[in-house]
Amino acid sequence: MTLEDLQPDALAAFDAARARAAELIDPDLLRAVQERITATLDGSSPPSRDCEPGAREIDCLALVDQMLIDVSSMSDETVAAANRHFSPGGLWDFVAAAYLMEASIRLDIASARLLGGRR
Repeated sequence: MTLEDLQPDALAAFDAARARAAELIDPDLLRAVQERITATLDGSSPPSRDCEPGAREIDCLALVDQMLIDVSSMSDETVAAANRHFSPGGLWDFVAAAYLMEASIRLDIASARLLGGRR
C-alpha cells in the first residue's frame, strides 16, 4: 500500500502546493535546494557541479541549511544575505518553496521506508 492509496486527496493537494511554489523560484536554484535537502536528510553527498556556485546559491543554501538544522536560531545576517538576491516578497516565496521541498523529500523518505513508496 502506498501513500497515494491511503491519502490520495491530501497527496494531490500537497503536490499542487509544491508545484505552485516551484513556479516562483528559478529552476536552477530550486534544483540546488532540492539536492542540498536530499543530501542532508538521507546522508548522501550532493552531486558534483561543473562550476563553482555563485553568491546567490551560496547565500540561499546557507539559509536552507539553517532551516534544516534550527530555524529558530536563524541569524539576521543569514536572512539578509539571502534576501539581497530577491525582489521584495521574493524571500518569502523562496522560503515557502524550500519548506515545501523539504516536506516533500521527508515525505518521500518516510513513504519509501514505511509504506514501500509514495505512489
